[in-house]
Amino acid sequence: MATDPLEALRQPVVPIPPREAFAVELRGRLVEALGLRETGPDRSATTDAAASQPVVSVYLCAHDAAAAIDFYRVAFGAEETLRMTADDGRVGHAEVTIGGNTVMLADEYPELGILSPQSLGGTPVTLYLHVADVDIVYARALSAGATAEREPADQFHGNRNAVLRDPSGHRWMLSQPVEALSAEEMAARAPDLTVETPAERQPPASRPDGELGYFTLVAADVERAAAFYGALFGWRFDPPGPGDGGHTYSHVGNTSLPFGFHSDLGDHSPHHYYRVEDLATMVARVRELGGEVLDVTDYASGGNARCRDDQGIEFDLWQPAPGY
Repeated sequence: MATDPLEALRQPVVPIPPREAFAVELRGRLVEALGLRETGPDRSATTDAAASQPVVSVYLCAHDAAAAIDFYRVAFGAEETLRMTADDGRVGHAEVTIGGNTVMLADEYPELGILSPQSLGGTPVTLYLHVADVDIVYARALSAGATAEREPADQFHGNRNAVLRDPSGHRWMLSQPVEALSAEEMAARAPDLTVETPAERQPPASRPDGELGYFTLVAADVERAAAFYGALFGWRFDPPGPGDGGHTYSHVGNTSLPFGFHSDLGDHSPHHYYRVEDLATMVARVRELGGEVLDVTDYASGGNARCRDDQGIEFDLWQPAPGY
């Protein structure tokens, strides 16, 4: 039997994973062809695997990527899932999973401007790693070659933290939840800090003068109206109480624009309350334009001016008190 002269050149067959973009496109076409998922202008053929990937992932540069992978395996229980090595021996791309999250890394490529913290002389980035036991992971990382920056200690925000630098120069904060605290509880423990939520930081939205801020409707029997409209629309009425002039009044507060019912049949319905930023200025403006200001009153909800326009139609101007 003749010998194949090219047999000496044969290499072991090693499966090579396809390009990710090609794999996503191919799987999407197969899913669509098999009818396993709806497609159309409002549906995507993106695979489940692609859809489940985080929007932001960590990509590190290490002076010795292979050694970094070994450290992460020992210190943080990482599992290597992919490694691509260039002809010059450098790791061009590698992936490990830590706690179910993928961390990507590669060797330095100075010719491309890709440098590690060792070459840069430090890093401004801290990697935040949730662990079950800070003390155990911290000790294990130090024994594997990490450098201590801050020993484990309980913090005012309810976590036990420690900080270290790995052999590649990357800074890691290890965090173990100890207790769940509200912003108020954290603020009480750290009086030198201002602790607030994003909603608290945002200034109240500026509203233009003349935006409808409240209105009232007339009903001879407010309780009967509450029973009817509550059953019809699900409006929730406050218990009826005395309003201006001894009439019955009830507030409805579970709608996007709150309003109320009153029993003054002499008042037109609806009666509009227009929001303003400066009540005194707007009162003067009403008079300048030929309108009439009937009375100005301060309530817990803010300043209020009952007015008539130049054709005799009544309306109110309302400058909300802080918090309304």
